[in-house]
Amino acid sequence: MTDLFKISTTDLTKWEDTTQHQVNRDDVYTTWTDGNWNTHREIVRSRVSGMVVLGFKRETDFSAFITLLSTAQNANGYYPITVWCSNTNTSESVNAFLDISGDTYWDVTAPIKYHKITVTITGV
Repeated sequence: MTDLFKISTTDLTKWEDTTQHQVNRDDVYTTWTDGNWNTHREIVRSRVSGMVVLGFKRETDFSAFITLLSTAQNANGYYPITVWCSNTNTSESVNAFLDISGDTYWDVTAPIKYHKITVTITGV
């Protein structure tokens, strides 16, 4: 199986909810209109962006993820990641900013705590 999401060299694919994988590589461009009112686009670069959802059933796995976030972050605030881009059918290694949000669910019938983490990816 292809690695869908890695931070640095740590593969997080086994914790990913693959049905919610929404990452694409898109062109960044400038738009301008000429004297004949024709619109033009000049592609400046490409950028990887999107979202992945991770789920941690074990507290040790979640703690390891939190530790990974603190150790893999660059001094400028971005992370080296490798992620699968759905629209290009390729795996891309890029530097990206990661916005992390989460929910915690408790099973009242058993001592189980489940962490659902949404990682929003914005390529540098």
